Amino acid sequence: MKDEKRMLALILEKDETVVASIDNTLQSRSYSVTALSKQEEALNLLQERVFQLAVVGNTEDGASVFEIMKEIVAVSPMTSMILVTNLSEEEVDEKAEGYGILGHIGRTVPSGDLVQLLDSLEKILGAL
Repeated sequence: MKDEKRMLALILEKDETVVASIDNTLQSRSYSVTALSKQEEALNLLQERVFQLAVVGNTEDGASVFEIMKEIVAVSPMTSMILVTNLSEEEVDEKAEGYGILGHIGRTVPSGDLVQLLDSLEKILGAL
C-alpha cells in the first residue's frame, strides 16, 4: 500500500502498553498512526487533519471516554471511533447510542476484537 493511500488512525490513550498493542495491530494493517495522551491535543489535531479512525481510551486529562467521544464527533463527524473501556457492552451501547461508533474493545485489547472492528471499517470505507 502506498503511503499516500494509507488510512490515518489516531490513538488517544495514556497507558503505553495499551497504545503499543493497538499501534502494532494498526501498523500491521498499514495504517499511519499518531498516538496522543491528551484530549486537547487530539481535538486540535482532528481540526487540522482528517483521520479515518480514532481509538479513544483513558487520557491524562481524566475525561470520560464518552465525553471525549462527543467532542470528537463535534469536531470531526466523519472519523470512525473505537472506544477502549472495560464497561459492559450494555453500558457502552446505552451511553454511545446515536454516535455511530464502530464498537469498543477492552483495556486488555484482545487483538481479535480490534481486528473484527477494523475489518468492518475497511469494508465500509472500501464501499464508498
